[in-house]
Amino acid sequence: MSNILYYPYINIPNNDWTIRTLLYYNDIAAIVPQEYIWDPERNYDSFMMELVRMSLVIPVNPIDVFDNPWAVTKPFITEIEKHKNSLEKAQNRFSNLRRNLVHSQKFSAQIHSDKFDDEVFYSLESLGLAIREEGNWYSVETKTADQLMKYIATIIGAKTNRIPTTDSLKPRFYTIKNLKNQQKRETILESLIPFPQEIKLDKMLRFKEKNGELLAAFKNKVELLVLNPHIKEGTDLFNENIRELIIRKGELTAKMNESNVGNIIFGSICGLIAATQGIVATGSLKSMIWGLPGFANAVYSALKIEKSENIFDQSGMKYLALIDKKLR
Repeated sequence: MSNILYYPYINIPNNDWTIRTLLYYNDIAAIVPQEYIWDPERNYDSFMMELVRMSLVIPVNPIDVFDNPWAVTKPFITEIEKHKNSLEKAQNRFSNLRRNLVHSQKFSAQIHSDKFDDEVFYSLESLGLAIREEGNWYSVETKTADQLMKYIATIIGAKTNRIPTTDSLKPRFYTIKNLKNQQKRETILESLIPFPQEIKLDKMLRFKEKNGELLAAFKNKVELLVLNPHIKEGTDLFNENIRELIIRKGELTAKMNESNVGNIIFGSICGLIAATQGIVATGSLKSMIWGLPGFANAVYSALKIEKSENIFDQSGMKYLALIDKKLR
């Protein structure tokens, strides 16, 4: 799957994980309340605002996705009510929070009211697991909030054909199988795209639009490794596979900088220049331009930069070599 759904927070973090994610997936969506969609400049942080403005991230309002929001979330409330022991523990954690506000961050999470149908919050309040705060926010018992966000992200992901993903590799956000695969994927991407480094988002957008096919080839290579149950993270076989990919990436980067690539192009362009000069009358403006000192060297250097992209590659690593060359 080439598209992901970020959760549980509204603003995607400005960090290395986000840069790698933007470079790896075709499309990223984020669960966002209607209030943020109506007035983005007032609500988003500056980084998220830029991502949305450039369509690198697509805001998704849960209420718009579901035909019947309450019917979708009602089974979640039903499951909570079924498990009496877990419910009592959650109620005690949340009631202790109200008595000891010093540790409020440990036992509650803030959820915007527009992310869910009002009936969900009414039910959670009735169960002693949530309370209305200022504005359009609710404090919800932490474990309940995590489960609720994972629940809703899973359903939205299924309806919109996206993988629910977050920058926090913690069991509460993933199933056991998905967590292992995501940890494996992150390890591979961190090895192959070793940021931190600031990248201009507009430049990244143009790069992705231009190299969609190369991205697909690269992703296919990575996912074959991620989904192979016989290649476990941390084993010698896993490390050798990553080492091989890094070597292939390095070889391609070196090839793109080799002089013989430019020499082939240079020979062709020189023939074209010579033929043109024979046609143009002596003393004309065009002849003067072709004859400027260093003109041939300038053509040679420029074409080495542009035509290096034509190098053939079947390893899937050309996308990464171009990231090094064009973005880093």
